[in-house]
Amino acid sequence: MDWKILFLKQMKAYYLLFVINLLIGEVLFTDITSDAGISFSGMSEGVCVFDYNNDGFDDILFTTRGGSTIYLYKNNGGINFTNVSIESNVGQEMEARTAIAGDYDNDGDLDLFIGATIGSSKFFQNNGDGTFQDITNLTGINVNDQVRGCSWFDFNQDGYLDLYVGLLFEPNLLYKNNGDGTFIDIAQNVGATGPTGAGIIMGLGAIDYNRDGYQDLYITQDNYNGNILLKNENGIFFTDVSYSSQTNLEVMGMGIAFGDINKDGLFDFYTTNLNENSLLLNSSNGSFTDISFTSGTQDMLGSMGWGTFFFDANNDGWIDIYNNNETAFGGVYNSLMINQKNLTFSMLGPSCGAIINNNGYGSAFSDFDHDGDLDMILVGHSSNVGSINLLRNDSEANNWVMFELQQNQNNFYAIGATVELFSGNEKQINYIAAGNGYCSQNTFDIHFGLDTINYIDSVKIMWPDNQDEVFYDINANNKNILIRGNGSSMGKLNQASPTTSNFSIKNIYPNPFNTETTVSIKAHEHIRSNLQLFDLKGNLLKENIYELRGNKNHFIRLSLDTYPTGVYFVRVISRSHITTKKIQLLK
Repeated sequence: MDWKILFLKQMKAYYLLFVINLLIGEVLFTDITSDAGISFSGMSEGVCVFDYNNDGFDDILFTTRGGSTIYLYKNNGGINFTNVSIESNVGQEMEARTAIAGDYDNDGDLDLFIGATIGSSKFFQNNGDGTFQDITNLTGINVNDQVRGCSWFDFNQDGYLDLYVGLLFEPNLLYKNNGDGTFIDIAQNVGATGPTGAGIIMGLGAIDYNRDGYQDLYITQDNYNGNILLKNENGIFFTDVSYSSQTNLEVMGMGIAFGDINKDGLFDFYTTNLNENSLLLNSSNGSFTDISFTSGTQDMLGSMGWGTFFFDANNDGWIDIYNNNETAFGGVYNSLMINQKNLTFSMLGPSCGAIINNNGYGSAFSDFDHDGDLDMILVGHSSNVGSINLLRNDSEANNWVMFELQQNQNNFYAIGATVELFSGNEKQINYIAAGNGYCSQNTFDIHFGLDTINYIDSVKIMWPDNQDEVFYDINANNKNILIRGNGSSMGKLNQASPTTSNFSIKNIYPNPFNTETTVSIKAHEHIRSNLQLFDLKGNLLKENIYELRGNKNHFIRLSLDTYPTGVYFVRVISRSHITTKKIQLLK
């Protein structure tokens, strides 16, 4: 089709979408890339969102091609970033598409696997002091083929993260974590190699699609080779159920997303393709129904979709879809599809600020500025100006809640956990994954939009080892740390408001620190507070009572000179409020 005709058709479509914007309500994103301090030249296809230094703010790692280096940007808080590629030791020249983060050694910080396109893939261990060490040769991981989608997941529920690697033209790899810092490839032994013969793997992800407590694998393929669903059989082996589940889409598949679009408690599948995308509705009996056409989620004819994810763009309690399109290939801009709560979606127009031409590939989301709505980071090829775009969510305010899950010991960040939220007649479900979309990774924080709901009855967690736990007394518009244990929340993270609490933790500085740090507390009235210190296992290490005068800032010195290097938690309790913050001791 002539590009001029295609352009005119798109402009007509965008006019209609402008009207839809008005009917749906204001969904607005603002490009703040330059103001945030993110800038580099290079061709990027993958983006990994993770908190590498345990300061509570998600950082961003970019993979690059064309002779450039890996870039790591530290989030300084409030969406302000600093390039720490060199000092962190990950800024090495490497031809790579994919990067995923997971705590392989259960020491409380996130390590990195970076999948190479040319040369050898690399494994970086997090030293816990803001730096990484290349330990590839010590791990038993030896990948010299072209890597596309990857995922960390605990397939056998032994408490150690395993690594699944999707390859181009070669069988896929499943590296089982031996628990001693080494891995062994067992893909062939357990039926996890993926396609028979040489496949053309693009995106993949781990998801418990049948809710049996075990993480399964869904894999997209290019060139009409057929997508693949591998069912995890009790952590022992995998069975190819692509045909029986009707997920064997013979398309030119690229990215993959999982989410519950209709609130039935089951994860549905969405894939980006060349031309028309696919939405598969989970039918609860082990099979899926293709509702791409009736749902309005195919995107425009000629689209070349790559990165994709489900997220609640407007905090109305229903997940939406964002697609990062390679505009130079098909001429179609990125798309944002809003869930209409009836198995259909409406596409927004350019006025929402997210329908951009960035010649896109990888994409990810996080609440980078801790304001309760989800922002997004997009990457694309350098042939277009602005191939990196950080879009801040400035949509109309609705209620929300977020959760950070921790398991104390094995699989510390609870990768693979499923979270169900209950409020009145409302139920939502979400999950934690390490490896999403196309060659990318989203935040580990669990986010739920609540619309006008301001209370939560309960939150049920299915931990990665298939054990359930329920938490109660959780308020809206807070980020909560849920630590595995007795089913009670340890409190909210730095979201306290003077109108709803009688104190707030303003800062803990320095953090990370060596032996001593200072906790800054603002008391909004005269209170008696209890300051507690916990380790990663939830053990109470210290406890002191303080009288805090109202409308004053109080500075409490906290000494950990007798404790080893590691992650700890400071909890402050008053008669009506609890707040918990994470700290890191480095000696």
